[in-house]
Order: sequence, then structure tokens, then C-alpha cells
Amino acid sequence: MNPIKLHYSEPLIRRAVKTFWFRVTGWRLFTALFLLLAFLVYSIVAGDRSWSVGVTGSVLAIGVIFSVTLYVVHYRASVGRFRSMHTPEATLEVGDERFRMTSDVGSSEMRWDIVTEIWRFPEFWLMFFSRAQFVTLPLADLDGEAREVILGRVKSHGGKVR
Repeated sequence: MNPIKLHYSEPLIRRAVKTFWFRVTGWRLFTALFLLLAFLVYSIVAGDRSWSVGVTGSVLAIGVIFSVTLYVVHYRASVGRFRSMHTPEATLEVGDERFRMTSDVGSSEMRWDIVTEIWRFPEFWLMFFSRAQFVTLPLADLDGEAREVILGRVKSHGGKVR
């Protein structure tokens, strides 16, 4: 397969981080935080000053801090890498056992079995190497054949596709 030029933009990177963040945190976390907040407010208004109110407030604060920190860390890292690129593009070379990504800030060659999963979205794919380390593949640059080859390699080496 011929090398594929991947073109990036800051809005694409922002959407990728936001999508990752929302899928990791999800509506369940927001529902749980809302319920904790409702319980906390109700307890305080009712005059409850017991240890359970303190624990509820602490858990609520930890949940909010975790969620915000997760977003900020990934946003700063991703946008920072993007902004360090002189030319906002990378080259993807796909082989049977390995793939290589090259840009003006560096090059990485990895085995397909390092890819743990791919999350598919309409505008891009997130290709994961660990629970929180991923690369964004803009779909505008991947034709149908390239998509099938990438998915086939990931699946055949034990990766998941969602």
C-alpha cells in the first residue's frame, strides 16, 4: 500500500480530544455527579452536617477534578503536539506487521499488535496504544481500501474495533 498523507487541523484535534473525553467520562459520570450534587444540596438545606455530607462533597469534588483534569491533560498534550508541527501533516505507511507514522516532528514505527483498539467516528478514528494514549487518523485522507486494511491489521493482531 502506498504511503498516506494525513492532514491535521487544530479544530480536528480539539474534536478528537473532546470525543475521547466524553466517551471516557460519559453520561454515567455526569449523572452520578448530578445526583451527588443534588444529595449534597438537599442535605445542606435540610441542616445535615454529618460525616456523610462531607464524604459526599469530597467524592463530588474528586469526580469533577478527575473529569476536568482528564480533559485538560489530553487537550494540552494533543494541541501542543499539533502546534509544534511546522507542517500540519503526517505520512502513514502501512505494512503487514508494522506501520510507520512520520511528520516533521518525528517518526514512529510500531507493530500492529501494539494497537489495542480503534474507536471509529464519522470524521476521524482514534487508534489506541494504551487506555489513554492514541493517535488521530483523519478519515478525509483514508480511502475505503486504506480503512479496510487498517481495520484488518488491527483485528488480526488482537485489537478491538468499536
